[in-house]
Amino acid sequence: MKLSWYAITLSLLVAGIIHIIAVLGIPQIAPRNAWTRLTTLADANTLVVLPHPSPAHQSLPMMAPDMRYAICRYDLSRGPVRINTRIPDELWNIAFYDPSGTNYYTISGGDIKREKIEIIVSTQSNALLDDETNALIYSEDSLVVTSPENLGLVMIRAPLAGTSYADRTERALRRASCGRILPGARVAR
Repeated sequence: MKLSWYAITLSLLVAGIIHIIAVLGIPQIAPRNAWTRLTTLADANTLVVLPHPSPAHQSLPMMAPDMRYAICRYDLSRGPVRINTRIPDELWNIAFYDPSGTNYYTISGGDIKREKIEIIVSTQSNALLDDETNALIYSEDSLVVTSPENLGLVMIRAPLAGTSYADRTERALRRASCGRILPGARVAR
């Protein structure tokens, strides 16, 4: 039986398209995707320090054993959320994700250039606006991050710079907070 090059090429092309669709579609329909796992670990607008990853237990796949993680699963449907944290090391980073896992903003300790930071997460429709000037309220100590959706995730990654710094890292993560900004509250000045 003789196959033409056209049939072989068409078969490979169709197989490639099916493969790409399957690879890109699986994370959206997987029953235990990252978003589903994290909703069981943390209530909305609450910061949770994840357990130290080990080969036997990882809250998320591919967690580095030399990092500590804290997450805040936020819901902006009732207003903006404030994250307060200390960044004692320039290697720390704070990443923002939508529910599908798309990273839409990241900032590192080296970019922040200060130890303490306040981050306001808001959508465009519920942004913190000054009544008189209709401008975003912020200060040098706060950063406003505009989320593309009402739901999302903030992940703080803190590298362990050695056993002597482990307690300092753990304390800094435990002191971090995440919560909804109540009406009438002001951003730190």
